[in-house]
Amino acid sequence: MIKVICLDMGKVIIDYDPTIPLASLGACSALSLPEIKQVLTDREPLLLFDRGHYSRSDFYRTMCARLRLDVSTEEFEQLWTSLFLPEPLLAESFLLSLKRRYRLLMLSNVNEVHFEFIWKNYPLVRHIEDRLLSYELGCLKPEPSIYRIAIDRAGVLPEEIFFADDRPENVEAARQAGIVATCFQSERQLKLALGRAGVVVE
Repeated sequence: MIKVICLDMGKVIIDYDPTIPLASLGACSALSLPEIKQVLTDREPLLLFDRGHYSRSDFYRTMCARLRLDVSTEEFEQLWTSLFLPEPLLAESFLLSLKRRYRLLMLSNVNEVHFEFIWKNYPLVRHIEDRLLSYELGCLKPEPSIYRIAIDRAGVLPEEIFFADDRPENVEAARQAGIVATCFQSERQLKLALGRAGVVVE
């Protein structure tokens, strides 16, 4: 029986478009747009930031150097958070209906700048009781260690956790840990998957 529902944040609760910041980067950078895109293909700084191995000032300095930006920290962070779209992918009423019967957790690969922005601008995430954030945990999905932490924090058996994530490799890693998991496509699809797992969906 499912007792805990654990949700990814990006592309499950909150929507985003990674191409949105490109126009602003193009206006601020000494690089051409193709050069900017090439720099961003190197995900090492992003992963270090999501893992909490970079401070926000480390990340700011690194990305400004790589992208040849001459902007303030505040301007950079405004640009870096501009990818988030205004409408969440899940209705607040849906989260509240789940919360009435189940404990809600969030398990997200995210950095400090993005999460701070989401916390301030998307109040529905505050309905989730416990937030397991990669930059605080020091590990990332789909690493097995992050699922062990999630199971421990949930305080139930793995098979009593339902997990939804938009990335197949993260879903598969959760299943390997014994968690019931689905690859998120839409709120409607999630409701159907929850129903099949025995979750009461209003």
